[in-house]
Amino acid sequence: MISEALLQKYRQTDYIIDDDPPLLVHIGEQNDGLRILFASFNVESAAFITAWNPHGRKLTLDENYDRQIELLEDISNQRLNYFVGRGESQTGDWSEDSYLVLGVSLTDAKEIANRHEQNAFVWIPVSGVPELIECR
Repeated sequence: MISEALLQKYRQTDYIIDDDPPLLVHIGEQNDGLRILFASFNVESAAFITAWNPHGRKLTLDENYDRQIELLEDISNQRLNYFVGRGESQTGDWSEDSYLVLGVSLTDAKEIANRHEQNAFVWIPVSGVPELIECR
């Protein structure tokens, strides 16, 4: 089980998508920039996923970078479009590299997140309102 305190940290994270200009995403908050991005790529959903710190275990930068490369290979093998991004605490004490994966189904996003040993990921349906989805 994921603790409520950890889930709250995830909910309070700034999810940043490296676009021009960058998009700042928050759980539960409508984001018109995401809806515009969806229309530009003709998709109805996306998932914001990382491979860093599996199941909340803190790894070294090198280990996390290696894991992130594996995640990118996974996304590329499925021929999905993506944007580079990161999740950052609002206090600035941690950050995790991530990808916004466009056009992925909820089922496939869960499989990707589970394969990369994540506690949760951010699901963005057609409404453009991000949701936190638990994996465990």
